[in-house]
Amino acid sequence: MTHHVAPDHAALLAPAVVLEFSDDLRSADVGPLQDFLAARLGEIARAQPEGTDARWAAEHLAQTIDADCRDLDDALVSWEVELTEGDINRVGLVQTLRQSLPTDWNRLVEVAQRFAGHPGHLPRWRHLRYSCAEHAAFVEQRTGDASDGGILHQNEA
Repeated sequence: MTHHVAPDHAALLAPAVVLEFSDDLRSADVGPLQDFLAARLGEIARAQPEGTDARWAAEHLAQTIDADCRDLDDALVSWEVELTEGDINRVGLVQTLRQSLPTDWNRLVEVAQRFAGHPGHLPRWRHLRYSCAEHAAFVEQRTGDASDGGILHQNEA
């Protein structure tokens, strides 16, 4: 799919320097992760004897992960369109898309974490808990976090 970017949208669609929120995910984030996972899972598959169940399982896991990467890339292309043309806070399909991105990303990151000691693994590939700063503030206000000193979790007498 060809994705055209207007000059004024280039900065908006550029991958974040530090990937902190799922709203910052871009299609360009998927390719390096996809390549890394394909290489690692391909190594595992090739290490299994031809014709064995282990080889079949490893090859099919690699194919499944590759398909998940392609699906995430497609979803991120749609997200980029919403960023430039739509209202990302609109209820319905946009919010469904927005909420699925971190789940899909985190699933792939979890696989990549199995290879965290490999020199090709990037620290950028980490779990994303929040969609944006506002979401983080809302959740942390409601649930408290480790830095609140337990104030939000104390029972009121």
